[in-house]
Amino acid sequence: MNDHDTDLHLSIPSSYDATERVAAMIEQVGGQVGISEDDEVDLMISVMEAVNNAIQHGNQEDETKQVHIRIEAEPGKVVCWVRDEGQGFNPKKVPDPLSPPNLLNPSGRGILMMREFMDNVEFSAEGSGTSVRMSKQFSVSE
Repeated sequence: MNDHDTDLHLSIPSSYDATERVAAMIEQVGGQVGISEDDEVDLMISVMEAVNNAIQHGNQEDETKQVHIRIEAEPGKVVCWVRDEGQGFNPKKVPDPLSPPNLLNPSGRGILMMREFMDNVEFSAEGSGTSVRMSKQFSVSE
């Protein structure tokens, strides 16, 4: 790692009140590696969607379970992991939010947004919980 690289870890209880700490972490990373404001917004949306899914769907809003966030960043590249302590899920079984029967559903767009804003999104089940790994190449702001 060089002086501009960042490797941050954070664990929060499964509470939406704790997501402010995640937002602060993302802002810190954006400032340290010099990504543009627009790219930071894309990163914020993607990570917050993953965290919200971990709280709601993974940990079932059980505040005794944690959501674990790790962000590795260097100028031009960010890799994020979000892991819950829940029962896991099969992302292939998540209904397509763009199909006509699902257009009016109030949920189901988080994974779509993650895939839209990030270059790569991968899900894996590990023991107890699900992990999402997201990465993106960014242009470095001057």
